Amino acid sequence: MTRYAVGWLSTGCQMGAFEHALAYAKERQQFGKPIASFQMVQDLLAKMLGNVTACQTMMLRVSQLDDEGKLGDHHASLAKAFCTARMRETVSWARELCGANGIVVDYNVARYFADAEALYSYEGTYQMQNLIVGKAVTGLSAFV
Repeated sequence: MTRYAVGWLSTGCQMGAFEHALAYAKERQQFGKPIASFQMVQDLLAKMLGNVTACQTMMLRVSQLDDEGKLGDHHASLAKAFCTARMRETVSWARELCGANGIVVDYNVARYFADAEALYSYEGTYQMQNLIVGKAVTGLSAFV
């Protein structure tokens, strides 16, 4: 597995959560119309898509650095920390959008929510990834 595979996995997880939330919002009717037509639902969808797009772009750049032989541990750590944090945010919004159905297995969002927690901790915690980046940025190690 590459050093930044968790970043790609987290991007896929949030994309799945977004796609399921979008499908749910288009299908779920409230007050005679799909909830996708409500302002706050569209706000959640826009924020989720922003996170997905930002992570896809970051992972593309990390892949380019790897292809060029220029990828450092701090690049991979930054991508992992950023993408997994955005993933947690995105799947949380997807769960919120689906309301009580967000915790029901039938709608898949709960599965993405559980996967997000596992990916967030996999191959080093968010804080450890940030310490690797911090050392690269400052030249000083905060590891004790």
